Amino acid sequence: MNVLIIGGTGFLGRNLTKELMSSGYKVSVITRNRQFTADKVESNVDLIEWDNISPLSSIYDFKEFDVVINFAGESIGNRRWSNLVKQEILNSRINTTRSIVNAINDGTMNPKVLINASAVGYYGPRQDDKIAESEGPGQDFLAEVCKKWEDEAYKVQNEFTRVVTIRIGVVLGSQGALTRMVIPFKYYIGGPLGKGNQWLPWIYIQDLIRMFRFIIEHDEVTGPVNGTAPEPVRMKGFSKILGEVLKRPSWFPVPEFVLKIALGQMSEMLLHGQRAIPQKISDIGFEFEFPDLKSALEDALGNRNVV
Repeated sequence: MNVLIIGGTGFLGRNLTKELMSSGYKVSVITRNRQFTADKVESNVDLIEWDNISPLSSIYDFKEFDVVINFAGESIGNRRWSNLVKQEILNSRINTTRSIVNAINDGTMNPKVLINASAVGYYGPRQDDKIAESEGPGQDFLAEVCKKWEDEAYKVQNEFTRVVTIRIGVVLGSQGALTRMVIPFKYYIGGPLGKGNQWLPWIYIQDLIRMFRFIIEHDEVTGPVNGTAPEPVRMKGFSKILGEVLKRPSWFPVPEFVLKIALGQMSEMLLHGQRAIPQKISDIGFEFEFPDLKSALEDALGNRNVV
């Protein structure tokens, strides 16, 4: 199969590209700067340059692609959420997805499946409720972004193309969010964020990229899918297990008011979690290699401490 990835130079995109190519897929990546991107992807990946403004039909013949995967969007964790930044976060997702959908609807692209990224933030804060894919959206900023992002993807009117929106949790691996999480533990000041009772919907990178392959290869998977491990944990439990794997104490919680001062509204995504479970894909037959947190952290960190 020929796969086109938009936003494929990040942690998830790079790992997915490597996995797909090792399995015999041909992968192309859309980028805004081919020269800047060249050293961030596998050497035999085809790079297609796009300014995110021009119609896709004007830059390439996309009819060869069987699969389109869209990760594109401004990072939600790099800057405080001013009104301008919030608008950029929303617009970067909506505009790119709209361009893809328009290209599918006008026949520029004819993929068998469009997999559009989303996030468990779709559900908003839900306290202790177990959340399967049938649950509705929340009311906060991230829920609004995810709902509008998904709504745009489901505007595909081509009956030939199925649409899957994968609501991704916190992705653990040797890079990404986990590299930031281990830093306080290195200095013996690791601990939970806030009160620690919030749920952390995590997934190990290897299981997530296997989930993408499963979606590509199983036509029965449609609609929203929770990209999370089957055993979510509370923040306190996550910090405790991370400390055990790193051979460091986990006794230094970061108070809520400190996070709110440091991060502003962005602190909401750290202080409120979702007990999201991957019910749909598990019912269809997907099996996790790393269903429990400790085995995932040990594999990601090599069962070593952080010195």
